[in-house]
Amino acid sequence: MQSEEWDRSGREDEIGVRELADFVADEGKRLLAAACLAMLLAGGGAWLLGGYKAGSLIINSGPQARGNDAFDFVKWKYFQTGLPDLAAELLQKGRVAADDEAQFRRMARAEWWNKSVTPVFALSKNDSKLLGSISKELQDFSGTLIQYLAVEDSGRTVEAAERSVATSVVFIRSGAAYLALRRLLFDLDAATATADASLRKQIVAAELEMEFFQQKARNLEQLARRFPGKGNGVGALGQVLDPKDAAAKYLPLETQLIALQSDIYNLEESLTRLRNQQVEQAVVRGYLDAALPALAEITDGQALGDELLRLVDTRRQEVKAADLVRQGALTGLESSVRSVVTAFGKGLQTSHAPQATRNGKIGLIAALGFVGGGLAMLVYALIRRSLARERATRPERPRAASAVA
Repeated sequence: MQSEEWDRSGREDEIGVRELADFVADEGKRLLAAACLAMLLAGGGAWLLGGYKAGSLIINSGPQARGNDAFDFVKWKYFQTGLPDLAAELLQKGRVAADDEAQFRRMARAEWWNKSVTPVFALSKNDSKLLGSISKELQDFSGTLIQYLAVEDSGRTVEAAERSVATSVVFIRSGAAYLALRRLLFDLDAATATADASLRKQIVAAELEMEFFQQKARNLEQLARRFPGKGNGVGALGQVLDPKDAAAKYLPLETQLIALQSDIYNLEESLTRLRNQQVEQAVVRGYLDAALPALAEITDGQALGDELLRLVDTRRQEVKAADLVRQGALTGLESSVRSVVTAFGKGLQTSHAPQATRNGKIGLIAALGFVGGGLAMLVYALIRRSLARERATRPERPRAASAVA
């Protein structure tokens, strides 16, 4: 009896080939219909909600110089950190057009820059292998130069996608120029603050040294008057000795006076150069007093560059043409500002207008919907048939129990 019950339960749990064929025949159409319906819903949703994707290139066509003038990996990391903060600052100050606020909110997040802006470098790893004969230093320098920036974004419509990319490209060029000019002014401000104290210290030290030299010259002239004709040793003027050496006091007085006067002339030249540098720093400080407030008023890089150049021209008109020291300081400021304006105004150019295309993931989303819908229907069918079998076998169990009794 017990073995028959085990055989019966085994037969109840076993799914034969015929039962599997019946399951496919009964549920196949439902599975296919559910999968197709899920595919249509997923594909249609992706079509309606996925929108369009647009892209553009910002080509670095400026001079590939070394140092701070090169648009390389280091400078891009600085922009990648500063541009989101600048976008958030513009939103906070209400300096963004109403139609561009949504895009600026996206650009205010650091994640958007990692996803939507991709720098392409001049040399890839494969290029470095092919150019193995080039020096390592040149490869390292060229490999960090950025050839172009690939900007991509999406939108619900063609116009929205293209406008988002166009807004991003304009902001990258303008914002990068603004950040570069702001960094230039901040560096000048810090350098001026430290240089002023250093120059005063050097000038005071040189003036004290000058007093010692002049007093020593007066003492030597007094000795020469006191002992006339005693210092003209034969060939003394032709000797090449250091007058600061311990044995210099035994040189003829004329030789000591000539060497000392030469030191005085050199020190006077150094003092003149230091005072000229002090004048240059004063010119730069006066310029910064007018230029730094412009950073808070003008946030467009090109407009800020034009304003900084205008300030240079205004101060140049106030300086006499013969004042070469001040004119030189203003020329240096103009050169630094114009270098940044040129690098980002003419050096960064867009290759073409943004072009939008349909999001290419619609087919993938529809395929996933087909598979997901079919699997969901299969699980539902298995559960439904399992429950049906459970209900069908439930009345037989009491009769089997009574038969055993």
